[in-house]
Amino acid sequence: MRIATNFLITVLAITTLNACKAEDPNRAGVSGKTVRSTGTADIGGPFTLVDTTGQTVTAADVMGKPHLIYFGFAYCPDVCPTALQKLGAAQTLMGTAGDDVGYVLFSVDPERDTPEKLAEYVAFEPFPKGLRGFTGTVGQVDAAKAAYKVVAQKVSADGGAVVPGSTDYTVDHSDIVYFMGADGKFVDFFSARSTPQDIAVRVRQELMQSQK
Repeated sequence: MRIATNFLITVLAITTLNACKAEDPNRAGVSGKTVRSTGTADIGGPFTLVDTTGQTVTAADVMGKPHLIYFGFAYCPDVCPTALQKLGAAQTLMGTAGDDVGYVLFSVDPERDTPEKLAEYVAFEPFPKGLRGFTGTVGQVDAAKAAYKVVAQKVSADGGAVVPGSTDYTVDHSDIVYFMGADGKFVDFFSARSTPQDIAVRVRQELMQSQK
């Protein structure tokens, strides 16, 4: 189990801080084998944030049914929309089974992603129907990122240091979709190379397995 967990963390580290400065954003979603680990990885855990209505949400809000979770932000130029559109396409491919899954965007940009901004963003039609957006204070978002082993870093447009108080920056972050079970435990993950078909097939497999 420890070997599997360490392997997963290594894969996550490879994809960390590449999301918004990928050399070729069009590679996101290119068909390729989705690497999976076995055993239970130490992904997920307690958090306290707010949703797009300003209501407090905790880890209990991503339990009760399987969830596909992505960490990104509303001002992301290409990689985040690509990942979320991919989830929307996977939801469509799953048919009615797609309604048995929750979809959540955790913000990594709490200083700009207000509940109102996220409410507007998650409503984009190509994204999954019912996509929820979570944000909060810097401290709350940092705690959520730590729970899911996500690393995010603000960078200025020219690659230099971000001036305190400036809103002229982007956020480089892990480009990973987490598949969490109804019990809130980690099941699998999908990388930028995973296709909507990869996601749909894997999620349907898990849903069928849980019904046995």
